[in-house]
Amino acid sequence: MNNWIISSNNSKFNLAKFLSKHDNVVDWKQSANFEVGDVVYIYCTKPEMRIRYKMEVVETNITFRNSLKDETCWTDKAEFKAGMENNKYFRLRLVKEEKSGRITIDELHLHGIKGWIQGPRKVSKDIISFIEDSFK
Repeated sequence: MNNWIISSNNSKFNLAKFLSKHDNVVDWKQSANFEVGDVVYIYCTKPEMRIRYKMEVVETNITFRNSLKDETCWTDKAEFKAGMENNKYFRLRLVKEEKSGRITIDELHLHGIKGWIQGPRKVSKDIISFIEDSFK
């Protein structure tokens, strides 16, 4: 099992709305070697700039045709349409939402995350300890 951080850009996609409409699951573009059972923390970009969700990978290699789709949750319609082309998706199930706002980018930097979170990245055990403490 691996631990990952990926980012969600609210100016393109409303993840909170999607989760509330689709029983706390979402299909995400598969741009790394995610495996069933992996834990994925979702970092929400500006204006939040924090990790908000802990998710678990429950399925991989889903075609666009078989993926969960809800264009109403996409602010950037061009981005939604671009996802239709030759992409695979993986399914995430919400484990927990972190509501205190404690896992900010500044705190992540203090605990060893370098730079901005843009693409998927595996996370070290030291950072996982800090993140998991915040979800308790």
